[in-house]
Amino acid sequence: MRILGFDASGPTLSVGYVSARDVLADLYWRRPRTAGSHLVAWIHMVVQEFGRPEGIAVGIGPGSFTGVRIALSAAKALAFAWKVPLVGVSSLQAWAYSVEGYQGPVFVSSEKRGPAFYAGLYFIGGNGPPEAITAEWAVNGPLPERFPLTEPVAVVGPLASDPAQIREVSVHPLALSYPILGSRVAFLGQGRLQLGQVDDPTTLAPVYIRPPAISMPRGRIGPIGKGRQ
Repeated sequence: MRILGFDASGPTLSVGYVSARDVLADLYWRRPRTAGSHLVAWIHMVVQEFGRPEGIAVGIGPGSFTGVRIALSAAKALAFAWKVPLVGVSSLQAWAYSVEGYQGPVFVSSEKRGPAFYAGLYFIGGNGPPEAITAEWAVNGPLPERFPLTEPVAVVGPLASDPAQIREVSVHPLALSYPILGSRVAFLGQGRLQLGQVDDPTTLAPVYIRPPAISMPRGRIGPIGKGRQ
């Protein structure tokens, strides 16, 4: 099954194309504010090369309010135009899935603004997508009491570049630098499509705005709902 996947929720714009378990294309751009000017052109280029996809997967956040809206709007328009199924997937889970050569827990952070950011904790096993250890949540202050974890934890996203905050995640943190890969968005979508889990383009909404918990008062932690898997 050929799946087109893309995401603009984090510090990169990512477009990927997969067929079964083969990655046909992976493109990413580290200037997300120009996502709108590259996304359509990249999708056109990939489709010209490999043909129209049989399904579309899009990262629905949590993450950048503008980036998520751009990607989701493009996904809905293409799903209607091509008459193919559409699925929304967790951008944080796709980010964890993009980490290569590592097995164990991974802490994903996104859209960090001072003490506030979105977070997800996953476990990467040998095969398949990472499993959620906790529901994704919005942080604005200290992490929950279970942190710092005593086991080694990989950390990706903006928190990985903060020496002080990374030690709040684990006493043995491992800072990693990986972009969200469009192919991993596509693989997550492929898994859902194979199970018959198709989203309605008219009602699919960004996780970011359910609710905008990143603006919560400092010191509180609130769940934003489990991301799609």
